[in-house]
Amino acid sequence: MRSALFHFFDFPVDPYGFMLGLSFLAGIGFAAWRARRDDLNPHAILDLGILIIIGVVLGSRLYYALLHLEEFEGNLLNAFNPFGEGGGAQGLVMYGGLIGGILAGFIYMRLKQISFPRYADAIAPSIALGVFLTRIGCFLNGCCFGKGWGGPLAVSFPPDSPPGQFQEQVHVAGLHPSQLYESFGGLVILIVLLTVGRSWKRWDGLQFYMAILLYSGLRFMVEYTRHFEPGEMLGPFTHNQVVCIVLFAASGFLVLRSLGTEPKLAAA
Repeated sequence: MRSALFHFFDFPVDPYGFMLGLSFLAGIGFAAWRARRDDLNPHAILDLGILIIIGVVLGSRLYYALLHLEEFEGNLLNAFNPFGEGGGAQGLVMYGGLIGGILAGFIYMRLKQISFPRYADAIAPSIALGVFLTRIGCFLNGCCFGKGWGGPLAVSFPPDSPPGQFQEQVHVAGLHPSQLYESFGGLVILIVLLTVGRSWKRWDGLQFYMAILLYSGLRFMVEYTRHFEPGEMLGPFTHNQVVCIVLFAASGFLVLRSLGTEPKLAAA
């Protein structure tokens, strides 16, 4: 892991914040290109991207705040601040960001009276691209680390880092590289959406619904390798797994409903 990915003049650049910013820029640019290719308005994607960024940051931060209310006693406004004393992005939950970004996009498209399914399809691969990039940032930052493990892919962190301190507490030589599991899974989903997903263009919205379905399944499985404190569990599941189940069911229903409609004669 790295406390600073590099220095911009004398300013240390946080690895997670850098990869998060890169995912936003790359994702918006890629979605705008796909929109232009599919005869949609790329400028709408650029406008939408700004609102999605706001929705992602607020959603991921508020999700974290709801799970850690004790941290904000006497200072509730700090729940909206994603930057800690060190200046790096922190206290963000990816699922909160996903939900916040979807809500922001849906509201914008309803207000502008543009097709949510078609524009969501243009954005769908960018979701997987964002997972791929930001989880690399998590690994470099040392957050969202895995359970103790001695397998061939186990990783070890510096002893003065949170995951390194956890290793010493539980007396294990290595941890699951949970961040990299999810990053690799995001890359696989991206490839699926760009290859198999071509045939899904015959149904508006199907690429987006499949992106949510696949990511929910991926995240549910990765959660079994991540370290969580007892208070972060909801019975046998983590709070994220409960959200996974809800999103998997909802997106699965939308996938089946889409496939039950008459497809377009040819992909655009």
